[in-house]
Amino acid sequence: MLPPWEHPDWYDLHDTTFTAGPEREPEHYRELVLSLPPLGADDHLVDVGAGTGKLTRLIASAYPELGRITLVEPNIQKIIRAERSLAEALTRSSTRIKSVAQGLGDGGLAIAPLATVVTVGSVLMPVMELRGGTLRDGLAWLDRALEELTAMLAPNGTLFLVETLGAPWARGGLDGPVRRLQLPELEERLDMAGLSSIECTYRFRDRVVLRAQPVLDEGDDHLTRVMMNAGLPVRG
Repeated sequence: MLPPWEHPDWYDLHDTTFTAGPEREPEHYRELVLSLPPLGADDHLVDVGAGTGKLTRLIASAYPELGRITLVEPNIQKIIRAERSLAEALTRSSTRIKSVAQGLGDGGLAIAPLATVVTVGSVLMPVMELRGGTLRDGLAWLDRALEELTAMLAPNGTLFLVETLGAPWARGGLDGPVRRLQLPELEERLDMAGLSSIECTYRFRDRVVLRAQPVLDEGDDHLTRVMMNAGLPVRG
């Protein structure tokens, strides 16, 4: 039997109830939308951990001329719900919509064409916590996930995260139980993944919106990953 959060209706009812609270979720997602650059026909939005498409719908409603949307979500039922709701919201739009039924941080997640904007709405910290194990295990998964997210970005692309951080009193070493990270810890992992210009554009208590961009140094490993993901030759 699948856990209840895999059911799309249960998920929509309970998502964020035990973290930021459903009454504040629209505010947090709206703050992410306000943090976005202007999006048009040349842009490609990738929503990772798209769920039933709540965040994607908000962005598509704000920017109906968006060129491409890719939904990344391992749950097929949620993808079907997201595709249906997007089709209803974009009845007169020419936006191309694609879905990828795959999870984050498990390897092999590649996106083409590369994204101008990647959004991740309340995915990294919850999944890291739900996977269990030690903090060391959780950080290993998080680093893989961030590497995959970084490789999705075009050189001028931007990553946006909505996350619920750990409580201020949450403590524990690498070999202790996995826990959500504090803001400086999460920013450090973003930096290690080859991201720069890291900025917290919104914060309410434990809820944050983070913005980051890829490092554009041609000699770094990130650019090599981006070029390989795009099928471009890598100069050696």
